[in-house]
Amino acid sequence: MSSPSAVISQYEFRGRVGLAQTTITPPEGIYARLWGSAKHDIADGVDRPMLAQALALRAQGGTEKLVLVTLDAIVLSTDDATRIREAIMKRLGVSSEQVMLHPSHTHSSPPLARRHADRPGGHLVAPYLDSLPQRCADLAAEAEASSFAGVLGWRYGVCGLAYNRDAVDNPSGRGVCGINLERPADNTLLVGRITDERGVVRGVIVNYACHPVSLGGGNRLISPDYIGPMRELVAHETGAPCLFLHGASGDLTPRRSYESVVEAAEQNGRELGFAALATLSGMLPPAAALTYVGIEESGTPLGVWGIAHKDDVPEDLKARSTTFSLALKDLPPREAIVARIHSTAERYQLERLERMLAMKDRLGSDVTGPLPVTVWQVGNAFLVATTGEPYSRFQIELRKRFARAAVAVLNLTNGATNYLPEASAYERDNYPARVTEYAAGCLEQSIERTASIIEQLERSGT
Repeated sequence: MSSPSAVISQYEFRGRVGLAQTTITPPEGIYARLWGSAKHDIADGVDRPMLAQALALRAQGGTEKLVLVTLDAIVLSTDDATRIREAIMKRLGVSSEQVMLHPSHTHSSPPLARRHADRPGGHLVAPYLDSLPQRCADLAAEAEASSFAGVLGWRYGVCGLAYNRDAVDNPSGRGVCGINLERPADNTLLVGRITDERGVVRGVIVNYACHPVSLGGGNRLISPDYIGPMRELVAHETGAPCLFLHGASGDLTPRRSYESVVEAAEQNGRELGFAALATLSGMLPPAAALTYVGIEESGTPLGVWGIAHKDDVPEDLKARSTTFSLALKDLPPREAIVARIHSTAERYQLERLERMLAMKDRLGSDVTGPLPVTVWQVGNAFLVATTGEPYSRFQIELRKRFARAAVAVLNLTNGATNYLPEASAYERDNYPARVTEYAAGCLEQSIERTASIIEQLERSGT
């Protein structure tokens, strides 16, 4: 057996980092029927404030910069996301690939669709959406203005909150979104820690894949779901703001799902929050590594390791954006969908058909559809964002292929397309495969094409 020689080190970036956050809770009375099973159009109140948060990164002494803005929202249409991103680009003088706009995907958000203008409270949707470009641009500018010299380090951990959700109702044989105990879920947690030059924690990033559906149609409060309690716990314990990045959760649900009481979201949030804190507690000091020192003679020869300072913390900031073309499933003609809407009385059926109609109007008669993808290299970590909702295999495979780096995956970023299920899901009655616009093979193709972008970034110069 050879002597220990490896170095235990963290994935890090050294540069200028800025953070800012603000409250973006939608106005009282806004149309808030998101679930097909909901019995209300307007929420009774607010569980916790809905937040927007900004992270600004700049190369130390250089001009390269990246801006990430997160919002507590279910999704943002590609058109609305583009308006917000263009406002940020204009304000900060950056290109489109340098801006990520990432909703938390909480299912206790109003649906934020302009097509609902004629619904109760629907007249408030457009003004709310129209306010976001300026507010997000101001927030991004605040984050950049508050930047400081620091280190962003990453460490993987685990959290058992998520379960596979491609389940079957045994009495009927129908596919349902529920806990499937027969398939293991990806329990990978990725935590980022932002420290200043004194080593003080100034921010925490939590990247985890699990649908924010602790609360379902019976909940009558606007809420960030489990994300809110998680952020509060981490912020309280660290004294620093906490940003959430929603991972590849197309096939994942929390242990307590679809409940009507906020206690479910609070318990789920505490579980993730404590897991994040445990991961943080195991991190080395910034810009440091654990190295083998040698033998200390004792009752047995002890192999001693010690903490040593690192001078070679990477400072790379790079961005690449592209749009993949993926085959689409056959959808019914528009006229057929509209006819079914007019003949349907059940509210949950109407919700399904209205979503199908919105997708048909977006795609028209196209046989292929776009999947925009943006990849950032931040030191020796990669942030991978798509407009879709890939199954967790997407992040599992990318992390396996690029184990030399930390890989954070962000769903529904810079707009919204649809699920990217694994090919086998199309052979079963699984909801994501049933409602997605993409044909079988979309996930597998996306993995290969995204991996090629990461490889190009690795090969390119700064």
